[in-house]
Amino acid sequence: MVSAKPKFVFTPDDRKEAILLRVGDYRRLLERIEDLEDAVALDRAEGTSKKLVPYEKVHARLGP
Repeated sequence: MVSAKPKFVFTPDDRKEAILLRVGDYRRLLERIEDLEDAVALDRAEGTSKKLVPYEKVHARLGP
């Protein structure tokens, strides 16, 4: 879980307008989002694929 301590930027009428994050927190948040996107893509691929090909076989076909 990403644990960030954001700081808020407010408009003149006291509404939250933006969030400031430390660079490390931002990078961890992006990494977490990418991991979740990968998990969703894998789930969709497994649901639509009729035959899975092992990584080694794909790598041998496509090369490095």
